[in-house]
Amino acid sequence: MPLQRAPLARRTGLPRALEGRTAVVRLFDAYAGLLTERQKRILRLYYHDDLSLGEIAARAGVTRQAVFDSLRRSVSVLWLFEQHVGVLAERDRHARARQLLNERLRDVERAVAQLADTDNGNLAPLRGALRALRESV
Repeated sequence: MPLQRAPLARRTGLPRALEGRTAVVRLFDAYAGLLTERQKRILRLYYHDDLSLGEIAARAGVTRQAVFDSLRRSVSVLWLFEQHVGVLAERDRHARARQLLNERLRDVERAVAQLADTDNGNLAPLRGALRALRESV
């Protein structure tokens, strides 16, 4: 049985689209302290400085394949860290909760403004409390 050709657009294991590259940079920011110096240097050169495999290989004195393999392994390790520790997932949960809290607070502020328009009561203490809450979020 003859070997089948791999499609030209086969996945290399390294994210090339902006979304994937951004995800790797976020992972790097969260878990860089757990990587070796070599892994950090190669990831920085590729994802932060946008150097090609060939440029990194020339700087490191290794082959393009060695750079590629190192990048692929390092990215896999970063995803494994995230899978087990979940720092980015937790940050995303907190950001969503903060956004929801801001939206609900905005709704309450609108309701208080409408109440102030229809009622001549003193709403200053309530507005002060809302302002303090807004500043704490």
